[in-house]
Amino acid sequence: TTKKYGVNVSEALYNVLNRKHFEEGQKLNDVDMLREAAEEAGIDGIKAVEFMKSSEGEDEIRRSQDMLRRLGVHSIPTFVIQGSYMLSGAAHSAELAKVFREIEQKGLEGSPVFCDALGIPETSLTETLHISQQS
Repeated sequence: TTKKYGVNVSEALYNVLNRKHFEEGQKLNDVDMLREAAEEAGIDGIKAVEFMKSSEGEDEIRRSQDMLRRLGVHSIPTFVIQGSYMLSGAAHSAELAKVFREIEQKGLEGSPVFCDALGIPETSLTETLHISQQS
């Protein structure tokens, strides 16, 4: 979704899917539920179903899976930061802060490692993320 709709729609879809699955107990392989989730996030439901029935995106998924294998990622969550740092598991905020401080002190510049694999334009990463408060 980020590739076609940007980070805000992608984040909205992620939140809807998490709610439907973890809070409402709905199955993530239910096409009707996925269509409803897409619509709730602002995506045309018919186009979403057409996408799910197509092979579109399979190459990007394969490239991402290959990249994850090369990086040695075998669990979630895993934080890959600037392509050079990796924290696995439920990292404490202090661990993340330490990595970010080290990057800042060294003046390191990395790259968004999954943009190429997923075909996401890097400009998507500069979008302002609008976070809505859930009630």
